Amino acid sequence: MRENWSKFWNHPRTKAVRHWSNITYDVSWNIILFLIIAVLLIGSFSVGAAGGYFASLVKDTKAPELTEMKQQVNSYAITSEIYWGSGEKLTNISTDEERQPVNIKEISPYLLDAVLSTEDVDFYEHDGVVPKATLRAVLQELTNSSSRTGGSTLTQQLIKNQILTNEVSFERKAKEIILALRLENAMTKDEILQAYLNVVSFGRNSLGRNIAGIEAASRGVFNKSAKKLTLPQAAFLAGIPKNPYYYTPYLQGGVVKEDLTASTNRMKTVLKRMYVAKNITKKQYEKAVKYDITKDFAKTSTRSRDTYPYVYDLAEKEALKIMTSYFMKKDGVKEDEVKPSELAEVKANYRDQALVAMRQGGYKIHLTLDKKIHEAMQVPAKNNANFPASPQYKQVVNPKTKKTVSKKDPEETAAVMIQNETGRILGFVGGRYTDGTADDFNRAFQAKRQIGSTAKPILVYSNGIENGLITPASTVNDEKYYYQTVPRQPGDNPINNEGGRYRGNVTVREALELSLNVPAVKIYEKMNMSNSIQKLVDMGIKVPDSIRYAPSAALGTMEITPVELAGAYAMLANYGEYVEPYVISKITKDGKSIYKAKSKKEQIYEERTAYLTLDMMRGVFDNGTARYANSLLKVPGDWAGKTGTTNEIKDSYLVASTPGVTLAVWTGHDQNNSLMGATTYYQRTQNLWAQMANATYAANNSYFKSGARFNQPASVDADDFKNSGSFKEEDKKKKEAEAKKKAAEEKKKEAEAKEKEADAEKKAAEDKAKADADAKKAADAKAKADAEAKKKEADDKAKADAEAKKKAADDKAKADAEAKKKEAEAKADAEKKAKEDDKKTE
Repeated sequence: MRENWSKFWNHPRTKAVRHWSNITYDVSWNIILFLIIAVLLIGSFSVGAAGGYFASLVKDTKAPELTEMKQQVNSYAITSEIYWGSGEKLTNISTDEERQPVNIKEISPYLLDAVLSTEDVDFYEHDGVVPKATLRAVLQELTNSSSRTGGSTLTQQLIKNQILTNEVSFERKAKEIILALRLENAMTKDEILQAYLNVVSFGRNSLGRNIAGIEAASRGVFNKSAKKLTLPQAAFLAGIPKNPYYYTPYLQGGVVKEDLTASTNRMKTVLKRMYVAKNITKKQYEKAVKYDITKDFAKTSTRSRDTYPYVYDLAEKEALKIMTSYFMKKDGVKEDEVKPSELAEVKANYRDQALVAMRQGGYKIHLTLDKKIHEAMQVPAKNNANFPASPQYKQVVNPKTKKTVSKKDPEETAAVMIQNETGRILGFVGGRYTDGTADDFNRAFQAKRQIGSTAKPILVYSNGIENGLITPASTVNDEKYYYQTVPRQPGDNPINNEGGRYRGNVTVREALELSLNVPAVKIYEKMNMSNSIQKLVDMGIKVPDSIRYAPSAALGTMEITPVELAGAYAMLANYGEYVEPYVISKITKDGKSIYKAKSKKEQIYEERTAYLTLDMMRGVFDNGTARYANSLLKVPGDWAGKTGTTNEIKDSYLVASTPGVTLAVWTGHDQNNSLMGATTYYQRTQNLWAQMANATYAANNSYFKSGARFNQPASVDADDFKNSGSFKEEDKKKKEAEAKKKAAEEKKKEAEAKEKEADAEKKAAEDKAKADADAKKAADAKAKADAEAKKKEADDKAKADAEAKKKAADDKAKADAEAKKKEAEAKADAEKKAKEDDKKTE
């Protein structure tokens, strides 16, 4: 057919046909030429118009300096990290998005090929922009096409993410193109690819946190570094940036999605593109496509903030203080030069700046804590068998309702272990994780409590030795005693020892071992109490004036934290040199140190004082109040320590040191209830202490110096072990002999008195008998005399009566006789007269 047409066209059969053929050819050619010219004119016009439009879009865009552009694309929030003192990573500082920058050399080649095959196959050939891809994207945008293939290179995506915005507009696109072309002149291809991989979003990790950058993605999804990614893992991650929260395998909270079809299909797409780009073989492709990627996903994990809440909070708090000071110093701001009225605001502003930097600045915060030691200390604290089974309750007022409610008040604990020589805090216990969780109150660093008898070595006996007042051999009379330096009030009780008994004359060593209160107070009252307290103040312990001049301070009435108490005991173990405890060893950024802890040291007591005090404290374990702990202790070494109990048994302590470390343990109640078991509470404290000592030694014994002893300094001599201090009370043996002699003399006097009393009683009895006999004789004589007198009287009376009666009878008889005589005479006279009368009559 083609041959026939050619013959017809080139060899027309007739003249007419040839004529019309020529006319048709000329017309067609002119039309085609016109169309070509028209298209060229329109194209030129369009290009010019497009160019003009493009120029109008970018006319206000200032071309940044190349160094500035490089800084901008590499400027992103970097997650700050916390590390254990033993080197292991603890966790990240909480932030909205986690990112861990990585060098391109530390990224798996599979990942690099996967990203380029998927996102920008011509990355190493283009100059930042691919014209045909850009034109295609523009036409799709103008026609509102449902199919969008994308026209941005990795360079353009980096510009969009780091310098421009995600705004969808031709103006933004035009600026993106200009800046992408310029960026290619500022950075190498590897630098651009590295920056992109450190910036792009990868959705969420197994904690449910937002992640950006390939290193954070690799660790967050597969729990491995980007350098160790396998082919399937690399393909999976490379597919996520297209739609991060759609393709990420995790939901919020770190839970793996139930349906991962979209994510695995995306991985297969990436693998297909890698195969097409000849970055992998067919065999690698087929094997990777069949691989079950879901088995590699990191399991839903808990944040280290939840596993180590006390550590995280403490690290963040202490780092924030350091960072605030760092930024103030960087700006030349000195606190003493700021007006007092403005200081709080100035510090608050720098604190806010420090907080942002700490969360987004990529700092590495290195702690002093040894992971093994710290974790070992938590085990006894979390063991409910080490505490009373039933919690106590406290009546408290609800601040909101103002009603009195019963609040649960379980027995709590806190502990701190310090390296004596450096002040490094090796581990601590902030609380016992009641009900399996921790609270916000770190008792090791925040709980200010009275310290009881643990004050005696660091305040009383050490000061007494330092001032030449006592030696370990000095004797003190443990007796009924009242405070002498404060006015005694009616109803005041004498100072008591635990157990309520006094032991008479004891040495200072014995008084410390047995934790006797009276000797401690007697010695303390003989010193300048304010100067003694100053020793604690010099160690950073805040002591109010009410305690500074109070003799009760000898018994530990000041309130300090367990970490302060541990630091004070470490001072003695460090031969009197105090080293301030610290928990952050250094803070770095980009490999450079911005802060490095410097041990703050101060000589509090002389070496002689510290050693003699330690020497006495050894006996606490062998002969004194820590014997129970000693029976449970499995850690070899030269242990020296002290127990302590506060009034009403509200607090219980054991603090002890080896030449290497100091371990302080406290038990008590947050609401100040008394500890349960008046005779067993101390066993719980000492059991906790022993368990922690044993567990930490088993975990890492390198700090203990268990093979060493506290060596006697040259400044200690033989007189220091004699009763050579200025504090004098009668020698115990002498006083006992004198007391015995006095008792014998008293006994002799008592016997003599009894003998005299017996003699006196005998004489008195004899005298009484004689007196009784004389009295009886006198009585008998009197009775006889009385009888004789009575008889005589009776006889006299009878005689008198007889005589009287006889006389009366005689008188009567005489009277009767005379009467009869007179009657007879009268009768005779009467008869005579009658006769006479008769005679007369006659």
